[in-house]
Order: sequence, then structure tokens, then C-alpha cells
Amino acid sequence: SARVSSGPWLSLSSRMKNLVLEENGGSIQEFTSQYHHESRCVNLLNREPSVWFTHVAEQLPQHVIFKFARAARLRRVGIYLHGENNQNPKHIEIHCSKDGVEFTKLADSELEHRAGDFLFDVPEDTTASYIKYVITENFGGSGIYVSKGFAFGDFIDA
Repeated sequence: SARVSSGPWLSLSSRMKNLVLEENGGSIQEFTSQYHHESRCVNLLNREPSVWFTHVAEQLPQHVIFKFARAARLRRVGIYLHGENNQNPKHIEIHCSKDGVEFTKLADSELEHRAGDFLFDVPEDTTASYIKYVITENFGGSGIYVSKGFAFGDFIDA
């Protein structure tokens, strides 16, 4: 289940890198849609929360796949939602992959209708080079609205 945005995970997460961020080598491998230039998917690569808003004419599910700079050991994954609106994800699946082809499900959760972090611990020794966020349902709006993706972990030394 999702962890709330307070408590002991804060110190642990602050020591790990968010591997989806561009400053940590993260890149977008694939996404299903985006609404317009101010709400584009590439905004998810920024440290400061921005917004990815999918195109309102596209049906759910919608997804985005990030590629890490190199293979990493994942500890915690999740998303951040800036506000409380109908476009917020209601149901999310998070998957990881070593090769970008075969994905393993890490989280499958109904989310509360609120702003904030939704974080999920992953099984120990989970390694990946890709992470995929799939939004299958929202709270009734058209499109989905996500402010940030999280994939906390450590790069595996080559």
C-alpha cells in the first residue's frame, strides 16, 4: 500500500537518488500522449514538480517509461500529485525492467483522492534499468495529471 509523505522514509529517500530525474541521467523512453507544450511529459524529468497532462482525447490507460542512466537497485517507487482534481490517478501500476521489453509489476494500487506523495517499497534486490508507470483510472476527468515520478535507488557499480 502507499505510504504517506511523512515519517521515517524521508531520511532514507533523501540519501538515494531519484533515478528518473534528468540530472541523474534519467530519460523518457516512451509515453502514450501529452496535451500541449506546457504540460509535456518531459516535465517529469525536472527536480521541481511540474506537470504531465495526457491528451484529453486519449483513452485510459496511459503510460510513461523512463530509462535510467545505468542499471540500479531500486528501493522505493511512486508518484507525486500537486493538487486534488478529477485528473489525478485513481489507480496506478508501476513496473520495472532490465531490458525495456519484459516488465515486472512492483505496485498495483488504488490511490486516495489527495495531493502528495504516493510511495511503495519494492522487494529487496530489485534491479532495473527502466520503470513504467501505468495509469488505468482517474477520478472522472478527461486525461491524467501527474507532477512527478519517483524511482529511488542506487546505481549498480559496473
